Amino acid sequence: MRALVIDYSQPLAASSVELDQLDPKSRQIIEAARQCFADLGFEETTMVQIAEGAGVGVATVYRRFGTKAAIVRYALMAEGLRVSTILLDAMERSSGPVSGLAEMFAAFVEEASRPHLLTRSLRHSSAAGEMVDFMSDDTFLSRGRAMVAHYIKYWQDRGELGDFDAEVVAEIFVRLEMSFITNPRGVIPLRDGDSARAFAHQFLSPLLFPHLRPRTTPADGR
Repeated sequence: MRALVIDYSQPLAASSVELDQLDPKSRQIIEAARQCFADLGFEETTMVQIAEGAGVGVATVYRRFGTKAAIVRYALMAEGLRVSTILLDAMERSSGPVSGLAEMFAAFVEEASRPHLLTRSLRHSSAAGEMVDFMSDDTFLSRGRAMVAHYIKYWQDRGELGDFDAEVVAEIFVRLEMSFITNPRGVIPLRDGDSARAFAHQFLSPLLFPHLRPRTTPADGR
């Protein structure tokens, strides 16, 4: 049973607005392409495979999108929405602001470590440029920031977090996650969900209490 229920309809709606502008058949093609790119890789995926996955003729795919490269941005949007839903579910299972952001970060690291993650399959392909453009776009950052800030403000309204700029702290979280997607190598010990959770509690939770010394961060059920 979830410890809390937060209305994320606005942040999620903002994340899916461009996808929602597509008709159902086009969205079906995008989802099939996302799955193919993640499972097979961008270079190995053919338009025929995308068409088969979507249950449409290959001519329909070409008529609506033209090339595989033209599909990539939409596929990344769909992937972002899928991962956002996983992160929101992790946060809603939490019992407080610190544990919620730790669970979110752990879920993100676990998802980013999957062998068939879409961004991983695109990173070393001819579609890498489209991925970098998407990840560095102001809209991508603002949507992620809005989602995390929405969560922080919920706990501020409940009186469990102090009065600070939620969007600044949210952007720090999102920028860290973006850097992990674009380049997962480094010395930060993020081997799995447990190590990510421990890292978040030790190094990221103090961000939620900017008026306190890091070692005096209050516990919230973890």
